[in-house]
Amino acid sequence: MLRACAITLSLLFGFALPVQAAGGGEKGETGAGLEVAEPVVIGVLDFSVTKGTGREIADSMAALLVVEIEGLGLVRVVGEEELKEMLKAARQESLVDFEWKCPVEGYHALLEGGEPAVRWVVAGQVAKFGALYVLSLKLFDLKSRTVAGRVVRRIRGGPEEFPDEISDATQMLFEEAADRVGVEIIAKTVVTAARHRQLIEESPSAVTVITREDIETSGADSLPNLLRLVPGMDVLVMSGVFQAVGSRLEWSNEGQQYLALIDGREINIDQLGFPVWEAEPIFLEDIERIEVIRGPGSALYGANAFAGVVSIITRGIPDKTSAGILLNAGEAGRIKAGLRTSTRLGDWGIAVSGGGDLAGEFVDPRARSKQVWKARALVERRWSESKRILLDAGLAHVEGPFATPLGTVQAVSDPMSLRLAYESENLRAQLYWLYLTVRWQIDTPLEYAETRLANFVVAPSCGHVVDAQLQWTPPRFWAPLMLIVGGGARATSMDTDYMLDAETFSDPTSPDYHQPGILHWEMRAGAFVHAEYAPADWVTVTGGARIDYNTQTDWFISPRLAAVFRLAADHYLRASVARSFRKPSFIETIGHLMVEFPDDSPIQGTAQDEFQEFMTRVGGYSGLDDEELLAFETGYTMRFFDGRFSCSLDLYYHRFRNQVIMRPDIVEGRQGLPDLEASSYTFRNYGPGLDVVGAELGLRFSPSKELSFVASWTHRQVYDHLAGGFSNMSPKNLITLGGRFRTAFGLLGSLYAFTRSEFWDLYVDNPSGLLEPRLHHHMDNVILLIGKLGRRFEPGKNTKMEIGLKLFLPISPFSAPHFCYYEAGGGTTMTGRQYGAEQLGRVLTGYLEGSF
Repeated sequence: MLRACAITLSLLFGFALPVQAAGGGEKGETGAGLEVAEPVVIGVLDFSVTKGTGREIADSMAALLVVEIEGLGLVRVVGEEELKEMLKAARQESLVDFEWKCPVEGYHALLEGGEPAVRWVVAGQVAKFGALYVLSLKLFDLKSRTVAGRVVRRIRGGPEEFPDEISDATQMLFEEAADRVGVEIIAKTVVTAARHRQLIEESPSAVTVITREDIETSGADSLPNLLRLVPGMDVLVMSGVFQAVGSRLEWSNEGQQYLALIDGREINIDQLGFPVWEAEPIFLEDIERIEVIRGPGSALYGANAFAGVVSIITRGIPDKTSAGILLNAGEAGRIKAGLRTSTRLGDWGIAVSGGGDLAGEFVDPRARSKQVWKARALVERRWSESKRILLDAGLAHVEGPFATPLGTVQAVSDPMSLRLAYESENLRAQLYWLYLTVRWQIDTPLEYAETRLANFVVAPSCGHVVDAQLQWTPPRFWAPLMLIVGGGARATSMDTDYMLDAETFSDPTSPDYHQPGILHWEMRAGAFVHAEYAPADWVTVTGGARIDYNTQTDWFISPRLAAVFRLAADHYLRASVARSFRKPSFIETIGHLMVEFPDDSPIQGTAQDEFQEFMTRVGGYSGLDDEELLAFETGYTMRFFDGRFSCSLDLYYHRFRNQVIMRPDIVEGRQGLPDLEASSYTFRNYGPGLDVVGAELGLRFSPSKELSFVASWTHRQVYDHLAGGFSNMSPKNLITLGGRFRTAFGLLGSLYAFTRSEFWDLYVDNPSGLLEPRLHHHMDNVILLIGKLGRRFEPGKNTKMEIGLKLFLPISPFSAPHFCYYEAGGGTTMTGRQYGAEQLGRVLTGYLEGSF
């Protein structure tokens, strides 16, 4: 491995090949021999005006727009007259008299061949209605003859408001198409918080956006590790295939606090309640951006958007035929390889990708911790930038250990999915199907007083998910008010012959008495309305509610009310109150595993049936109610130095009720064995729940486009009503420090330090068996370093490569061993058996990425 690292370092600093600087466009030569990018040329047309708006106002807005576009990076702006002369010189007269001010759709200005002399053109319009100005901007793509972006801003105030509004409008216009245009954009907008694009500061929720640049330079090897950049986020790597995230509640290793979406598709598995991140048919390299909503999201997304939402937006299909490769190899048996290719045929786009990811345990590479294979295919028909239909198919194979409340599960899963989506300016709809097969084997002995009673059987199961969603944004009938309405339905099944139905197995009157097997269906549906009212330019009030019904826990209403105040330019104050819920998963309501009895078991004869009946009281409890969360939040966000420095402070109080907890109630009977009729080990609701108060401070400073620093500090206190005092089961402080860089000669990298204060994990699986008391582990103060160092270069025309090293280094400064630690309670028995979480250790990885 050291030899491989030495070779990689020599490649990092030894190549003297030309590189392309940021900004895109055609390349030119410098005296130093390095290739640099020529500026992107963007045309800006004269603003059109309507009755009530003077030419002077329109010209002043156009001038401000030019200044803002030139500030995007390596850009040259040309006016309308120069643009027409350039088109004439290129013999593209068909575009000279093009009706720029109208939508592109329906016009037939065709190029005779070749690339347009100028690809990107911005047209603007300003109208006045009393004291209200309405600014409309459109970004045209002359190559595809489509509208690549559009923005409408309503300005209540005089010309003194124009500079800030033009700046915001330019940001929103180019942010979505920044990668295609070739400009640099600091992320300032978000879609997930209100189901439409808005400035982050105007969001009704606390928001963190992880951009493509953050992803490329982070050094993270998995999506949960990337989410450590979110202030206050608890991230637990339990094994190679099981990682959990959560925040603003009590620390938990179950990963059920957040709803996860990929391109709007819910990926939380109903059987488990949490997403299996590694089972999704995408790599980090396929992700364009991640939007994390910190706080309840049930008012828009329904069940399981409990403490927040992680929305993953994947990269689109490029305009040109392309291919890419990914190769990773490193310590702890890490091997990852991926391949992707795509092409466009007119309005159609096709992309195919796939690969594998293998890993051993951190401290024992010979023990397999992860084996993942995945593939994905996309077919897209696009009529414009805002109107398309998409077919997305994926499949995966996942093997590895999962930590569950019943013990460590060795699982093999083969999910297959198919999604059909339609998007237009005002309408979004999708239909999604998932077929999931899982083979469970719980590696936990059923022992009592050192006597082996039974073993869990291998339990294969299969299930289907059918999900339909619809969202409509009606045309505005009153300028200050915007409405969004929508809803959806979801049906989920589970079928297995190796689990027990609690209602029939123990019922002598049932035809299925003492017969194993479960065929279970659940359905849920919901509808929402979201309204935004802006009575003045300094305040926006957001209100909405969603009503949900499911066949397990009945009805739930999730309201939200928020107000955002613009105190000054780039200074915003937010206050909100919201209610959310989490529907219990299948394993919490109907999950009852079968057992088999070894020959030397003391349980024999009819007692075995009695023990199987006892197993129907181990695991699920059909009487569970929804977990409920009432959240009060306030936040202050500010930006300085043209947005290069941003600061946010969020305070919250969460009232958590009906908490679902699995606790043993084992009653000792005759001969030291459990009294099976009186004992149970099930999930139950605990009404008193928790009160959680916390503060999150986040800082980001980007002195240039090549350099960015981040810092965050989170403090959290949890009051446990059941225990009658403040809990020590959650880390009270989380701190993040780090930064990333990128140079003009291709060198890039990052280094982030994540720290977590001490706490106690009271729910550690006992290696002696399910019937023994849970273990308590003290989790010490720890530090985790994640980073990378790489070099980008261009060995040939249209070929880009990157090679480098990634670092994952856990540090336990106050307890030995100092470069290993557990993120949740776990350990190894005297016989070498692993229980609980896996111990994390150092991983140094070499990687090679390329695009052609």
